[in-house]
Amino acid sequence: MSAPIRLDFDSRSATPEFMDEPVLDALELAETLAELASVNKYLGGYAATLDGLARLIPPGRREFDVLDVGSGGGDTARRIVEWARDRGLKARVHGIDREPEAVAYARLRNAGLPDLEFSTSNLFELPATRKYDIVHAALLLHHLPDETAVKALAKMFELCRLGLAINDLHRHPAAYRSIKALTSLLSKNRLIRHDAPLSVLRAFRRRDLEELARRAGLPAPQVSWRWAFRWLMVARK
Repeated sequence: MSAPIRLDFDSRSATPEFMDEPVLDALELAETLAELASVNKYLGGYAATLDGLARLIPPGRREFDVLDVGSGGGDTARRIVEWARDRGLKARVHGIDREPEAVAYARLRNAGLPDLEFSTSNLFELPATRKYDIVHAALLLHHLPDETAVKALAKMFELCRLGLAINDLHRHPAAYRSIKALTSLLSKNRLIRHDAPLSVLRAFRRRDLEELARRAGLPAPQVSWRWAFRWLMVARK
């Protein structure tokens, strides 16, 4: 049984999430990724990401490529491609994740769909010579301690041509209470029930994101609040 989680909304929690364990059961991980896709669909997760892309794509641009860092089950990558297609655009998305089982799941779920690629990769090992129009990360940053988050932001910004879009959670008591109640009521998955509320405690206030961006050297990042308890941070090249 895990130790009780200390509630502190003034600073980020350092308590590790179950999803960050080095070895996860493949079946349990697949069930978790499927539930996270539902959370993204119904709680505004995709909307923040797509707004970030819309802000970065220049008028008249018909094609663009995206590096999706921490792509998980690939649902956000697929939604980006669908969103672009619905607007007469063409998006090519390369999703990377450090967890091979997540990459295998993403490949299986998106088999046969064009313009999607997934690989097991370490962000910090990607060559600086391989650029993408947009580098995106959803619900990745809160998994990282501040020092690593700063390095990740700097690396992602190095890899983009147009800009960087970060979609993550707002550390707020109402967000914590809401997601804890929802997951306790609707989910039987131990990872979801433990990690979803903890993710809020590991997440950010506006000042946190602005400070991380400053330390990473991002020029004039725009941080905006999105429903439900999401932050969107966009930094243009």
